[in-house]
Amino acid sequence: MTNTLIFDFNGTMFFDAAFQKTAWENFLAEVFNVKMTESEFQSHIAGRNNRYTFEYYAHRPITETELETMSEAKEQGYRTLCLSQPENFHLVPGLSEFLDNCRTQGIKLNIATASERPNVEFFFKNLGLARWFAIDQVALNDSSLPGKPAPDIFLKAMANVGANGAESAIFEDSVSGIQAANRAQTGQVILVRDPQATAISLPVDLRVDHQISDYYRIGETLLENQ
Repeated sequence: MTNTLIFDFNGTMFFDAAFQKTAWENFLAEVFNVKMTESEFQSHIAGRNNRYTFEYYAHRPITETELETMSEAKEQGYRTLCLSQPENFHLVPGLSEFLDNCRTQGIKLNIATASERPNVEFFFKNLGLARWFAIDQVALNDSSLPGKPAPDIFLKAMANVGANGAESAIFEDSVSGIQAANRAQTGQVILVRDPQATAISLPVDLRVDHQISDYYRIGETLLENQ
């Protein structure tokens, strides 16, 4: 029985691939004078924390000061893009209704995201996430945990709401996120695909129980007979 749902955020609850790509392209061109490829985006950016990506392009470890400065510059550009396109800055179709149904049925909900706290606060403010989630329970990128594909952030998100892996489902959109979900040994793994984004190529040894591009029907599969 599934009684807990853990969501990655970017690309899973909010289809933001276009925003992310533009923000990263602008940042990498300005700071590292490089042009990001689609392969690099999928392998070294999507689902990864900022430290990993910055060190990949810097070809060296970075300091805490560098991490803070570069993160704020990149994420401020990303947030500005989101606010400049309100018609595209919204939750995935069907998600609000799905989360309402989960709450009605007493399903535990949490978020496990590679985003840092300023972005999480930005999403809570502008997308009304407090309707379903408690921000202090969210497992986010605070430099205390290894990034995906390590499972630690999902394990923390489950622990924060008193859940266990066998009775939990994880929603993810990236290769590193699906790898982390597999390593967390969760009951179900759901791949969320943005129909407007480039399809990811998953290694054949990864388990994915369901694939969705909206949340209109997944409740029938996950929540029936709860």
